[in-house]
Amino acid sequence: MGTTAELADLIVGTGFEQFSPAAVEKGKEAFLDWIGVTLAALKEPAGEIILDFVREQGGNPQATVIGAGLKTSATNAALAMGVLSHALDYDDLLWPMIGHPSVTLLPAVFALGEMYGASGKKALEAFILGFEVDNLVGMATTEFHYHKGWHATSTIGPLGVAAAGARILGLDHDRTCMALGLAASHAGGLRSNFGTMTKPLHAGNAARGGVASVLLAAGGFTASKSILEDGAGFANVFCGKDQHKLKETSFGRRAEWAVVKPGRQTKKYPSCGGTHTAIDGMLAICRENDLQAGSIKKIECLVNEAIPNVLIYPRPETGLEGKFSLQYCLAAAVLDGGAGLKQFTDEMVLREDVRQMLPRIEMITRPTKIIRETTIKVETVDGNTIEKTILDPKGTPENPLSYEELLDKFTVCVEDVLSRDKIEEVIEQVNNLEHLDNIGTLVELLRP
Repeated sequence: MGTTAELADLIVGTGFEQFSPAAVEKGKEAFLDWIGVTLAALKEPAGEIILDFVREQGGNPQATVIGAGLKTSATNAALAMGVLSHALDYDDLLWPMIGHPSVTLLPAVFALGEMYGASGKKALEAFILGFEVDNLVGMATTEFHYHKGWHATSTIGPLGVAAAGARILGLDHDRTCMALGLAASHAGGLRSNFGTMTKPLHAGNAARGGVASVLLAAGGFTASKSILEDGAGFANVFCGKDQHKLKETSFGRRAEWAVVKPGRQTKKYPSCGGTHTAIDGMLAICRENDLQAGSIKKIECLVNEAIPNVLIYPRPETGLEGKFSLQYCLAAAVLDGGAGLKQFTDEMVLREDVRQMLPRIEMITRPTKIIRETTIKVETVDGNTIEKTILDPKGTPENPLSYEELLDKFTVCVEDVLSRDKIEEVIEQVNNLEHLDNIGTLVELLRP
């Protein structure tokens, strides 16, 4: 059996009863976090532009863009929600994928779920299986194609969406293979666009492409049934001929679902995941040593050799570029004692104290066992050196946010959009998602 067929077997043959309680709980956490970061982006420039674009496009009113009071086609709704949910770069990470799973999967789950009247249990099934596909394909291919400049959120993302959508529509084995084949031809997205509005567009395009693939496959549209392993298929084209781990990766059921292990990183800061370890380390040094900006002569940040390929703006000029600037994130940590939503605006990036701080911060590469490992070295004006190494930033599966911290993040994200009563009701519905008869009930709560 080929890889694509093996994946289709997993998607078609898995029922809700096969998910561990931990997988269900982690899935619900992903739903809540995604809703929060999506609603928080409604007033972001990228969010406003994509909403205007979708309104102008029109479309059969099949699905709602949450928080926007806008109903459009399922594909357009998935596009808009994908862009919104990734606009702040505050959404979750899956490290074997080196990408963002929920911003492609959940826009599709909500759009198709509302269109087809899916239950909360079905929506959870779809998400957990789509997450599994993202993880499996990521393990087999990402390390070989991410470094070439591809953005895995928009290369692998459509495949995970196809898996989730196939589950919602109840596609059989053959049509699930077709959906995967179609989705692979929606793969794309270049890392050179990081720090611009096009990065969240990658998530929207992946969600829209995956939804379109599922709907076309359901209607009988054909595609390769072996798209992952074909000679000119996904793995060989994106990674290079035989430069992947397709044969070494088992695409069947694993010991634990990926949403539990390796699990999601829930972001504590609305910036690229590659900055989080450094921010945690810098904040800890300042807190533990009562250190102020005026006491710092120089900061050296020792990072994995892959990090400079992602954090590409040593002197950022916009808030979006600041999210991909190690130097700015460390400056914000020192100057503001944090790196929250208010730090990543054009005005905050361009302020004079930041401009003075940036030349004192240097990024230095070194080999590390894990990509996140970071060491901060601070030289003070009085000649002392302070050093701290962080392996797992707050929010990673190894160092998770508590449930209370998740709720705090969610509340901050949505408090300008939803009333206090609605916030509590949304939390309650997500906590009981597997008992919800129709995902549309939750969608209705998320109107502005």
